[in-house]
Amino acid sequence: MIDHSDCSFHHETLFYAGEDGFLKGTLPFVNEALTAEEPVLVAVSNAGIALLREALGKDAERVQFTDMHILGRNPARIIPAWRQFLHDHAPDGRPVRGIGEPIWPGRSCAELTECQRHESLLNLAFDDGQAWRLLCPYDLEGLDQQIIEAAQRSHPFIAQEGGSRVSDRYLPTNEAPGPFTGALPPPSTQPEELTFTSQELGTLRRFVSQRATDASLDAHRTEDLVLAVNELATNSIYHGGGRGTLRMWREAHTLLCEVRDHSHITEPLVGRIRPTPDQPTGRGLWLVNHLCDLVQIRSSPIGSAVRVHMRLT
Repeated sequence: MIDHSDCSFHHETLFYAGEDGFLKGTLPFVNEALTAEEPVLVAVSNAGIALLREALGKDAERVQFTDMHILGRNPARIIPAWRQFLHDHAPDGRPVRGIGEPIWPGRSCAELTECQRHESLLNLAFDDGQAWRLLCPYDLEGLDQQIIEAAQRSHPFIAQEGGSRVSDRYLPTNEAPGPFTGALPPPSTQPEELTFTSQELGTLRRFVSQRATDASLDAHRTEDLVLAVNELATNSIYHGGGRGTLRMWREAHTLLCEVRDHSHITEPLVGRIRPTPDQPTGRGLWLVNHLCDLVQIRSSPIGSAVRVHMRLT
């Protein structure tokens, strides 16, 4: 078993089956934190929260809970939430614990892909920081085997019999695929396309607003989408050679916008670290991540594509 006292960031996966398996793996983890008076945040489904609240009784008041189905709708928002938790509850570097379940049955293929990239990025985001433990439950009854295998590659440790062991399939950050590698799947329907420069930003905003309205996206979320695409287009103008291309289409109950340009994004945590008030740049992708339901970035030396998803229902 692993000696946690020597670990800075301990990223561990828990494979469970059923409610009993969930409680058997998570309840001792929480109780250990409470006994050690360590702050603990549990980010799982509302059903998982209800199970733990009932099992903890009055001790549940000492635990912070949040619905991962809301927090983790866009997985790019999860690392900022953990960073904020550490800042608020352990500014002195004291040990803390978290339980996070970003992957659950029913997530779309696009969401699962970004969740898996998020799990790998956690190691990069926290490996050199303060000591804390993060336990990530995976539902063996509801998830495909390929998802379980991906979890073994992204988590250095696996929970086992009240302790943890090293994952022999873990890929260190320098060996794992980069967060922006690969290609996005082609649109399932023919997208509408618009090229733009700085002179066409107004036209682009009106184009997005009209197509979102035609798709019955509500007024508030239409404003969010227009702002997000405008931020992406502005980034294309400043970093992508002064121009870019917008593609927009609908898939079932989701409206998608994709901005392509000749930029090359190399910062793996871009959009996942809150900009400081005096920071002159870097706010665009942060804002986009908090406006849209899902954000996908693919980038190489020949160019970048950023695809955003907005649910219509």
